[in-house]
Amino acid sequence: MNDTTTLTLASDLEEIDRVTTFVHNIASRIGCDNETEHRIMLALSEAITNAILHGNRQDPAKSVEVTAQLDSDSLLLTVRDEGKGFNPESIPDPRKEENLHKTSGRGVWLMKEFADEVRFSDNGSCVAIRFNMK
Repeated sequence: MNDTTTLTLASDLEEIDRVTTFVHNIASRIGCDNETEHRIMLALSEAITNAILHGNRQDPAKSVEVTAQLDSDSLLLTVRDEGKGFNPESIPDPRKEENLHKTSGRGVWLMKEFADEVRFSDNGSCVAIRFNMK
């Protein structure tokens, strides 16, 4: 099975509601269990929230493009914003004591916890999130 689906979102946090249907449709096509669907939803929501808030800075003139590529072995989700990017290596570890009480800074860590692979490209303005299906 090779299948690609794209979703374009405005740089508005209310757009996250559309992601639930997008993920549910993908989960139905690949026949994954509820736990896997939940992991996909959490990782993708974090990536999209970061793209809207930090990448596009909620600029209504910019959008976020989400692509889901399904094959027999994996689901690859790509989230691309129109921002300047960032250095993913510069994000402090949210598990360190000095970061435990911060109200942000956990998104990338959560993506890495829920997905099988997370890679950044284009100066950090694109994130690829892979889930192995076998």
